[in-house]
Amino acid sequence: MNGRAEPTGYRCEVRAEGLVYGTGRTLPYVLGTFRTISPVLALRWIRSEARRIADRLDPDPRQSAWVRPFMRVPHVPVPDGPTGLRAWADDPHSERVARERIKSGDPLSVVIPDMDCRYTLSVWPEMEPTRVRLHQPRPGRQPTGR
Repeated sequence: MNGRAEPTGYRCEVRAEGLVYGTGRTLPYVLGTFRTISPVLALRWIRSEARRIADRLDPDPRQSAWVRPFMRVPHVPVPDGPTGLRAWADDPHSERVARERIKSGDPLSVVIPDMDCRYTLSVWPEMEPTRVRLHQPRPGRQPTGR
């Protein structure tokens, strides 16, 4: 460790940021969040989200039954978000670097550009226990049995 207190948990987030059609404004949109006490689970979740988003945007041609070999393009000349997300999620070196960073208590942020937006995969260490507020009925009201 680096002399800092060990994280008590990890907050993970996947977001897309891009132009909103007709407005000229760039806005972020949270695609998913996750909290865990384990750096291993944080990395596993963020990598699985990268694959999930890539498959929703553009099914993996190597796994698709309907894509024939002659239909595959060897290189796309523009930023390709799904390919970038898959490449990061499946690269052992990137996984090792990300694991070391997360376990050391440093935040992780991976930005993958696409044609009209960018995807950001983030993990932040939490140094305090997460406080959970339980729903309490208002005084004088009885919960219904429905």
